[in-house]
Amino acid sequence: MLRRLPNLLYNIGTSSIDPKFLVAKNIWRRAELLPEYKGSVSMFNEYVVQDGETPEDIALRLYKNPFYNWVLLVINDITNFHEQWPRSSQQLQEYCNSKYDNPQATKDYVTTEVKRGNDIIVPAGKVVPSTFQIVYWDGTNTVTANPVASRTFFQFEEELNSQKERIQLVKPKFVEDFVENYYMRLSYKGKLELGLTTAEINMSS
Repeated sequence: MLRRLPNLLYNIGTSSIDPKFLVAKNIWRRAELLPEYKGSVSMFNEYVVQDGETPEDIALRLYKNPFYNWVLLVINDITNFHEQWPRSSQQLQEYCNSKYDNPQATKDYVTTEVKRGNDIIVPAGKVVPSTFQIVYWDGTNTVTANPVASRTFFQFEEELNSQKERIQLVKPKFVEDFVENYYMRLSYKGKLELGLTTAEINMSS
């Protein structure tokens, strides 16, 4: 896919008067195209990545082509696979062990949900002091509660990882059209773009 991106002469020097150009690919063009496709809600399904599942696994199972892995990355605006794709259970444990001296140590305190009837008085997951309290009327009595739970560094990373597991997928019946149209939009016919600074990079199609 990168071969289809426009070439860009980018100034790696500090001066626009005496530039030092490097030929690179204009990856900003890729980002600009995303809103057009994401606006077509009927094209996508929400998907939860399973433990240890890779983009190649999903592309092979859904699209019968592991090389359509890039479709998943583009649609979900993933530019750094190692940081933005969910880690497997083993990878997450190894990551936490390398990042923290003690992954099971307390990182912070978060609220637990408090409801009065069908109304949520305190939503879960808000970072608060360990001494946080709430006083409310339950319809009969005045209640003082301390809806707080400790959260470890590992639990924090686990929550972040869980958020990454929810991705969007192009429905299989639309994937060939998506690929063809996306390649067509990226086609640049040998065009060379010039950027003395990041502000001057042309991202138009």
